[in-house]
Amino acid sequence: MARALWAVCALLLVSYVKGAPRLLRDGSDCEVRARLQSGWVCGVHRVASNRTHFASFLGVPYAAQPLGERRFRELEPVQSWADFYDASNEGPICPQHDVFYGPLLGSANMSEACIYANIHVPLDALPGYKTPRPAQELLPPYGAGLSEKEEDPGLPILVFIHGGGFAFGSGGTSLHGPEYLMHKDVIVITFNYRLNVFGFLSLNSSSIPGNNGLRDIVTLLRWVQANAQSFGGDPNDVTLAGQSAGASCAHLLSMSKAADGLFHRLILMSGTGIPSFFTTSPAYAEVVANLFLSNLGINATDPEDIHRQLIDTPLQDIMKANKQIQDQIGIVAFLPVVESSFPGVTTILDNDPDVLISKGCGKNIPLIVGFTTAECEVFRPNFVKMDILSRIKENPLLILSPNLIYKVPINVALDLAQTVEKRYFDGTPTMDKYIRSCSDTFYVYPAMKLAERRVLMQGAPVFLYQYSYEADFNVMKEARGLSYKGATHVEDLTFVFRANAMDGVKGFSPPTRKDELMANWMTMFVKNFMYCNDPTCNQRPLSNWPAVEERLPVQYQNIDMPMFFRFTELTNEQQDMVQFFDSLQNRTS
Repeated sequence: MARALWAVCALLLVSYVKGAPRLLRDGSDCEVRARLQSGWVCGVHRVASNRTHFASFLGVPYAAQPLGERRFRELEPVQSWADFYDASNEGPICPQHDVFYGPLLGSANMSEACIYANIHVPLDALPGYKTPRPAQELLPPYGAGLSEKEEDPGLPILVFIHGGGFAFGSGGTSLHGPEYLMHKDVIVITFNYRLNVFGFLSLNSSSIPGNNGLRDIVTLLRWVQANAQSFGGDPNDVTLAGQSAGASCAHLLSMSKAADGLFHRLILMSGTGIPSFFTTSPAYAEVVANLFLSNLGINATDPEDIHRQLIDTPLQDIMKANKQIQDQIGIVAFLPVVESSFPGVTTILDNDPDVLISKGCGKNIPLIVGFTTAECEVFRPNFVKMDILSRIKENPLLILSPNLIYKVPINVALDLAQTVEKRYFDGTPTMDKYIRSCSDTFYVYPAMKLAERRVLMQGAPVFLYQYSYEADFNVMKEARGLSYKGATHVEDLTFVFRANAMDGVKGFSPPTRKDELMANWMTMFVKNFMYCNDPTCNQRPLSNWPAVEERLPVQYQNIDMPMFFRFTELTNEQQDMVQFFDSLQNRTS
């Protein structure tokens, strides 16, 4: 009997890992529920610290899981289910080698069956629900549908793409807790997408064309269009946002025909589609693919033969080879790529992003773009571990943006590297100097340049900010064991989303009143932008954040204290920095 019971449990476990729906017999135990195109989902009723009631539907599949023969395919529609899907817990994270998030990543449950979304809805907006009500009265009648609110277009929707260098991370509530946003009358959707080799390996073939991670995001956005009203959302009012590599994904999709009409405004936090910490060069994609295949011992040259071998390769072997690539190259490895067109494959990136920007692609989408004052401080442990200064001494090209390395002949690239070394190292390389170079190269210059280029295109308004607030409740310092001045990468994110992973961490104090005010102001900017295409909605005392209207000196909003913001011109040092990198770009054309 015990053996039979064990066998049943093992079978259930295997079916879960392979992506089978987590079904309940009926909805009688549902705290909250919604009816999607694929079937009913049963979520959880939660209350934020500000006493705002909301519903969370966790671990909801937005496509069929990419298992077996589907490992490198474009995602296919999720299969419908007859019973109630249990959306009370998050799904597993995608396979990855995390070198950054640590405790902020949350779940250690990892699987190729990771294509899940988390949807958070203020309870009053969910069809059939109102607050405050006794818990036993929260359920609508079985079969209650959208007809009750047909006249209501629904709430604006924020779709947020997590960061992680295209290699790691997740949309989980450990870092992307919705609590701060739930009292702002918006719906929040976070999600997982395929990463590293699974999301960005390119063999320049129809079977593995590259950009599967970007294709996953397009699939999610289409799913939102189809199911938004089930959650009380307006499919015609979607804001796409992201942080770091997630911001780069968002900006790249704004220039892609594949995402036309799927979202209506953009928020980019510490990342753009202008290649800076990454490159979209097919030459780079070929180099990293060959390194990966060599690590796996695959010597075939025919892409279809390689594809077949990769389908049959165990996950642990693929991830071991992926880790070797990350350790060899650095924090980022497999990247978005300019694609060739193949029949039956949705093309995402059909040209170099700089060319697409110059053509005005995406210029009519309202935009907020921001950076922090000490972006690369958060990567200091990674740079120390990889001994980046010694690496640069051996190979000076490593001080450049990867995009420059693959954009110009080697002799030109070496000359550019010497120019950068002279400006930032001045004969004496130090980690502090490299971190300044890293921040300017990868984050600050691209943000400022994007704002300037958008102004020249005379498109939709663009709002630029610098985040410099030094928090009392500093998630990144605690999670990464750091000490620094200013605000680093991810810090602005932690005042839009709540880092629930830090709850209960020994010695970590809860947010101060000042930090709570900052979270309120940051989420107010997000809400206003979603409602008005303007982070202030022309409300006083906020209305001193106008759109960027001129070329250099570009003006930006400096966010350094709650209720205290300065709209200011670039400093002389910042103007010199922009002109320096402009001169590098001019030498590549």
